[in-house]
Amino acid sequence: MERIDDRHLEEIRHFLRESRKELGKLVPLVRKHYRWESLPEPKKARVYAVDGSRMARRLSGAIIYAVSASAVGDDLYYWNDIGALFPYSNADDRIRVHMDTLEKRMGALVGEMSDLVLMDGTISGALIRPPSYANSTTNQLYERHGRTLLEASLDFLDALNLKWREWKRELKKGVISGPSLLARGREGKSIFKILEEKGSRSIRGKIWWVVDAENLIVLFEYLEYLHALDRLLGNEIASIAKTFYRSDVIGTVAEREKLKKVPIMVDTPVVASLTDGSGYLRFSSKVGKKEALAQLILDLMEHGFFENLREILVLDGRKIEGARIRPAYVRFADGGLIYLLEVPEKQDFEETLAKILSVAEDEYVIPLEYAHHSVVIKKREFDAYVDAILSAIVGEDEAYLNFLRYGREPLE
Repeated sequence: MERIDDRHLEEIRHFLRESRKELGKLVPLVRKHYRWESLPEPKKARVYAVDGSRMARRLSGAIIYAVSASAVGDDLYYWNDIGALFPYSNADDRIRVHMDTLEKRMGALVGEMSDLVLMDGTISGALIRPPSYANSTTNQLYERHGRTLLEASLDFLDALNLKWREWKRELKKGVISGPSLLARGREGKSIFKILEEKGSRSIRGKIWWVVDAENLIVLFEYLEYLHALDRLLGNEIASIAKTFYRSDVIGTVAEREKLKKVPIMVDTPVVASLTDGSGYLRFSSKVGKKEALAQLILDLMEHGFFENLREILVLDGRKIEGARIRPAYVRFADGGLIYLLEVPEKQDFEETLAKILSVAEDEYVIPLEYAHHSVVIKKREFDAYVDAILSAIVGEDEAYLNFLRYGREPLE
């Protein structure tokens, strides 16, 4: 593209011109129903911030990927893993959930030695939108195996609790590098072999799991994610999202003012137009599409697991009505950007914000910035690492090459 096409310029200009007209109508209405509040005084606290990253390479017969999580506070903690998956459906979602699991596990572990854990993104997203592939897989397996699957899941979660102690010891070194999903097995042993050796009566001497082994691994990965999320929720936490598209404030104003037409606009430019000063605006989340928890998860809750998750979710039977989270739009410095802050209802909102302000500088939160920069997986380094692994493997046996070719090789 050598020059700007005037038609493209005019199209974007027209969009922004029309949006400004809507903005001019909305700002007075938002001021009528909402209050921009001053930031509290900072409160000194031990705060850790957590962020994650992922990178993948699609090969002819496999996807090789890396995930990492970093926690920054008084010290720096880092966890990374390299994994492989067959390139079939839901592979990308499983890689994302693997990264999320690592983030939340890291947050839970550093939460045991801090006053507040800051997560990048949102807490609510993790709570009210379970991965659709995990829900459907779980429901199908539970219909087929019933009580046997429940017992196997309980055994798996018990094994995770034991593994937690090991992870706590390892993290004291500062860096953990290696397999991070118990669901994928350990040292050449499948998760089913591990559970059998631990005396799982639902697995030992049984063959029910053999046909569904791959789907059971997917289920156990999901349980591992929920286990990390539940542990995280047991700490003082908050989340800050940099990118978000919410219309809760506009939707509420449209309802209260009985507007015939709800403006198609997100909250951010409207809230930013209220004032240039620092501060925050609290609001209530609008209920969107209601997702459902798998029955197996509810039954595991009845057996004493996921108690923190159960406490924070608003449930109507299996339906997720919402989460006990207080959201707010916040600006940390005059003229700064608007961020989305979420704090669990059980915590004091202003005190939590005061703790965050103790590590904020200018318009952002310093530990979150450092966590982001420390965790990013650089493509060049990832490619070099994967190339080294593949060369070593193919050097052992060239028959592996058919799994490891790269479709873009002729173009590079």
